Amino acid sequence: MSLYRGSGGAGDSTTDASINEVTQQAINAAASATAASGSATTASGHATTATTKAGEAATSATAAANSASASLASKNTSAAQAAISTTKAGEAATSATNSANSATASAGSATTASNAQTAVANSATAAANSATASANSASTSTTKANESAASAATASTKATLATTKATAAANSATASANSATAAASSASGASGSASTATTKASEAASSATAAANSASQAANKLPLAGGAMTGAITTNSTFDGVDVGVRDGVLTSTTNTVNNLSNVFDPIGTSVAMAIALGG
Repeated sequence: MSLYRGSGGAGDSTTDASINEVTQQAINAAASATAASGSATTASGHATTATTKAGEAATSATAAANSASASLASKNTSAAQAAISTTKAGEAATSATNSANSATASAGSATTASNAQTAVANSATAAANSATASANSASTSTTKANESAASAATASTKATLATTKATAAANSATASANSATAAASSASGASGSASTATTKASEAASSATAAANSASQAANKLPLAGGAMTGAITTNSTFDGVDVGVRDGVLTSTTNTVNNLSNVFDPIGTSVAMAIALGG
């Protein structure tokens, strides 16, 4: 059986073996293992720190995304920035996972643990940079949100002014409609008055025509003081108590009598008879 002898090489176990050297090498190996384990523990701690930083970066990215969602006018930009922050956080988480894997591998080798520590440090730096970028993105999102809030306030003010003007215009239109209605009523009243005036004018014209006819008839009447008649006079009554129709019959009968008598008496007698008949 060959035993380790340090610098002297190998020998058999009966003549060349040195238990002290073997023990020392075991102690050295144990110390190296302990150192490697300590390095692995340290690397694991760094990995945990990197994971925490990655979580903080993810939280910052989530806050940036929420802030971007609250922005009114610049929500698309904020969402894009939040997406970038989320991507950075994912990269940081991936780096932290890689660091944890490196830390696990460091348990078997101190050199690997040292490299893992370097990788973890780089990942932590990247995570810090990502967190800074996320903070800057969140700050930008906050600024955009404030600008959007200001724009929204301005838009609200303009909307209020527009509403006020619309109300004033509606009131003006209502007043105009009322004026138009009043004008239509006045026009209707005027039309009624004109119709009444037309009717009165027609009545006045009829009255004037009747008056003219009455005047014409009055002009054609025989005055009470008397006058000359231009036509024949007929009556169914009497003149001054004398029934002209009866008197005419008497006169005709007397005339016939006289004519008959003229054949018997002389003309003088006839004349006298006629005078007597006429009441002369």
